[in-house]
Amino acid sequence: MASDPSRPKTKEALLFSIYLAAICSVPQCDHAEAERIMGQPISELIQLYIGLAQQALINARFLQTPNFLTLQALTLFLVAQRARLDPQTMWQLTGVAIRSAQQLGYHRERALRSSSVSVFQAELRRRLWWELTLLESFAAKQCGVMSMISFRSLWDTDRPLNINDSALHPEMKDVPQDVTGVTEMSFCSARFEVGELTIAYTSPDRALQDSRDVDAAIEDLEQRLENRLLKYCDPSTPMHKLLRLFCRGAVTRIKLTVRRHQMFANSGLSLDQRDNTFLLCLQLAKAPNSFARDKAIQKYLWQANAFFPIDAFMFLLGEIAYRTIEQPLPVPLETVWAEIEKAYEYQPRLLYDESNSIYSAIRNLSLKAWEKSIGQKVEQAVPHFVRILRSRLPTNTPGEMADTTAQTTSTGDDAETNTFDGSEFNFDLDSMDSTWSKIAIPNDPEFWEYWQQFAADMPGVSIT
Repeated sequence: MASDPSRPKTKEALLFSIYLAAICSVPQCDHAEAERIMGQPISELIQLYIGLAQQALINARFLQTPNFLTLQALTLFLVAQRARLDPQTMWQLTGVAIRSAQQLGYHRERALRSSSVSVFQAELRRRLWWELTLLESFAAKQCGVMSMISFRSLWDTDRPLNINDSALHPEMKDVPQDVTGVTEMSFCSARFEVGELTIAYTSPDRALQDSRDVDAAIEDLEQRLENRLLKYCDPSTPMHKLLRLFCRGAVTRIKLTVRRHQMFANSGLSLDQRDNTFLLCLQLAKAPNSFARDKAIQKYLWQANAFFPIDAFMFLLGEIAYRTIEQPLPVPLETVWAEIEKAYEYQPRLLYDESNSIYSAIRNLSLKAWEKSIGQKVEQAVPHFVRILRSRLPTNTPGEMADTTAQTTSTGDDAETNTFDGSEFNFDLDSMDSTWSKIAIPNDPEFWEYWQQFAADMPGVSIT
């Protein structure tokens, strides 16, 4: 599409971000049809439209002159690219977006209720602000830093209404009624509710501190999601199925976050608590595997892939690697490895992404866990991903290298550029949040290798 000199640069930026989001959301099963229509491979189209969207944002001067359209364009760009951008870039760009929104007053409900802002504009701005809060929180977690959004006292924008788009129009004078039931906004509404509870528990100025209050809040969220949304879902409708999967997975994720905070606050968990946490993590790890196999909802994989439960995945691997024989797992080891192998199959970045140290830590921990399993005589063939990881070790025999190099080459990755180096795991604890200095846990180098990334998203916890 050629640039039209008569088209405002802000609208052009929004258009190209929409085009990019559309290309990125094409599921693997539809690549052939999309390539036939577009005349180019999807991978080339994605790179093309990334460049076009970036240039359109620059042309719209998104850094110098923030406005609603350029902020929409930047937000869509980040939504489309959150699973591809490196964590630091994602964090910096979401910071730009948040600052732009603050400059426009979207973080204050009083500004949105001003007489100069229509009901229609106010609701669109609430939607945009809340989407940005989730993006910024996601980016901060990926970088292991504190989210600025976690300081709830710095913003008070109301949650957007759960209504269909048809209920909004520019000339409207009255605020529409929030809907009980599934609407076009329900998936976003559920995400916003989950995000609000997460902030209430994890923020430095958090309102929820007592464990009983936290448990009650989680139960209330479950009931609210069930009564307002889930009981109205039609399982035969793909979007409804996605909503159900998200809500149940998100509540499980919150329970895991609470368990993790308890673990650090109390200098560890009992074996029963570890077993329960293990089952929670296994449930979270199974969800994306089931998602990837369900043809009805594969068109939403671009959305789900951005939220792979890395912390839960690391907990599973860590428990396999570091539990003693006297501490058996609550489920058969073969069952756990089957899900881990599927995760590596459906999430190639776990195996091949060298830009993210978290993935490097996962690969290292996976090898440790497998070697521990061999010692326990697990009755399972060596997984494909383990063979590839072993091929990167400098101590392999030529035969082992030959066996796995062909498999690696078939994926388009060069085995020589994906070499395994133990030095990647020399973490600098001094660069971590000061919370770490207050945590009383064993002084074991292997323990740290496991837990450092697992707890990297909890800098707001204060333990005395």
